[in-house]
Order: sequence, then C-alpha cells, then structure tokens
Amino acid sequence: MFATITILLLSTACNQERKTPKEFLNHSKIDEKGYQSDSTMILINLYSSLQSREGFFNNSSYDNSTELIIDTLVYSPDFKKLAAFIMTKNLTSKQLAPDKTHVFYYDAACFLGIRGNDSIKLNWLGPNFTNTYDKNELSALIRDEYFNKFVTPKDDKSGKYKYNLNDTRFWDSPIWQEFTKKNEWK
Repeated sequence: MFATITILLLSTACNQERKTPKEFLNHSKIDEKGYQSDSTMILINLYSSLQSREGFFNNSSYDNSTELIIDTLVYSPDFKKLAAFIMTKNLTSKQLAPDKTHVFYYDAACFLGIRGNDSIKLNWLGPNFTNTYDKNELSALIRDEYFNKFVTPKDDKSGKYKYNLNDTRFWDSPIWQEFTKKNEWK
C-alpha cells in the first residue's frame, strides 16, 4: 500500500510540473484563409508521404483509401512555425486483428512545420497514437499529450522536450535545432 501511495504522489507531482504555466500559454491564431491555405499545403505534403510510405506512413495499413484529417494546427507567435495534429482514418479490415464492431479506426501523430511563402516543410514528431475507434476521444488524447504531458521529466538532461506545444517557449526549444541540424524537413 505504501508503494501505491508513493507512486500516486510522484505521478501527481509530475503532472503538475508538466502543465504549461499560464504566463507562457500560446494564443496565436491565424485567420481562416491562412488556416485553409496551410491545411491544403499540409495535406498535399502528407498525401505525398503516404503514397511513398515515408516516416509515419511506413505501414502496410496505409494506402490510397486512407483518409487524412487535420485535427489542430498550432502556430508560433511569429507564424513561421507550426505543429499539426494529424489523424488517419482506415477501415478496421486493415488491422491485424480487426474489431468487427467498428467500421473505422483512427491513428494520430504530430508533425512540426516551417512555413515558407508557398510551402510548408514538415517533420514527423512522436509519440504516435494508434488503433482508436473514437475520433473525438483521440482528438482529446493527442491534445492532452502534447499540451499537458509532452515535457520530459527533469532528470532527462537532453532538454529536447523542454516545453509543451502550447508554450510560447516551445518554438525556440532544442527540438527545432535538432530537426534543423538533421535537415529532415520534407
């Protein structure tokens, strides 16, 4: 029983530390025209990756019938960078062990993007969420994970995941430097 209480207290402390402080919450919003334009560019880019089965789409369950859904776009304060929460919709018949009580299942991932004049370069960011049957539940899960739990514990010295995605400081954090250094933008 003592171990259970200790674990519960540690878990509660970690969750409190991971939330973004109010003074750093990102409230950047782009106009509807910009959002639609960015959504279109992102989907074109991702459908290209889907066709060539690159990165997140390197899985036999993804094919021409896979539907891509933009759940959320989050922008940096200067609108030069963004994060895209993307969901895929597939027939359950594509699963290794299909659940016949559902017609579709959903997966989700986050992609970081750099906006150019007429393009958005993307880079796949983990973690991923797979085999969920409720789209709204998955949307809430991905938001919670990236907005409240993305920060790594303080004992991780890499500092790579230093801020949640809804934190204004995230946009200049080490993860951007790492992706830029690797030049993995597509």
